[in-house]
Amino acid sequence: MSAAPILESDLHAYADRQLAPEQTAAVEAALAREPALAARVTDISAQNAALRDALDPILAERIPERLLDAARPPAAGAARGAGAGRWRVPLFAAAATLVLGVALGWFVRDALIERAGTPTTFARQAAFAHALYATDARRPVEVWAAEEKGLVTWLTKRLGFPVRAPDLNSVGYALVGGRLVAGNEKPTGLFMYENADKQRLTLQVRKQAPGTPETAFHYAVENGVGVFYWIDEECGYAMSGNIDRTQLLSVARVVYGQIAALDAAPK
Repeated sequence: MSAAPILESDLHAYADRQLAPEQTAAVEAALAREPALAARVTDISAQNAALRDALDPILAERIPERLLDAARPPAAGAARGAGAGRWRVPLFAAAATLVLGVALGWFVRDALIERAGTPTTFARQAAFAHALYATDARRPVEVWAAEEKGLVTWLTKRLGFPVRAPDLNSVGYALVGGRLVAGNEKPTGLFMYENADKQRLTLQVRKQAPGTPETAFHYAVENGVGVFYWIDEECGYAMSGNIDRTQLLSVARVVYGQIAALDAAPK
């Protein structure tokens, strides 16, 4: 019995690492047999990288004022006037609004707080990003650990300063990969790690404003996520996870030591 043909959709899913293990094996076998298919996957991966390079800067832009204004609660009179027709909204539209609100509500809320003169904290944004991506079973990162060198180069280019991915195997956590995270202040690089029990930690790094004073380790808990964060040479770092504070501190210290050693090494 001949194998099922490999479709264009299979190649895209393979390049995006969205295939089940048995499907992945079938595609890889086809790529080994047919150079044309392998070349197509290379083209798809290059296209994905080009799209990231072209569109990722948009993720770092501030939320437009019109969207912030739209997020404000309506005036009392307007709310009463809209009440009569609110039940006519289709259920699917209400569900879509709920999903969008969960995804964007944190950042919109923080942007409104900032515009009112109260800065949000790096720890809060780090905890939210950790909660959002660490629980994603299918696509927790944009670039996987197998492409670590490319990931580091890409984040260095996007953040505008040298970025490193610490090695946490000594404390039982292997690199999963990383991604660029949009913030309402500055773009942030995120590295994700996982241990044998599938517990995940994230290290997030971003450039601080010039003149930001250095700070030692600080600990915060945001919505159940523990965060150790510090500032060193105008770079902010945040180690986040749902583990014991002492364990998280020990991991953060390993990260701090490795980054310090790399910074001190001859270029």
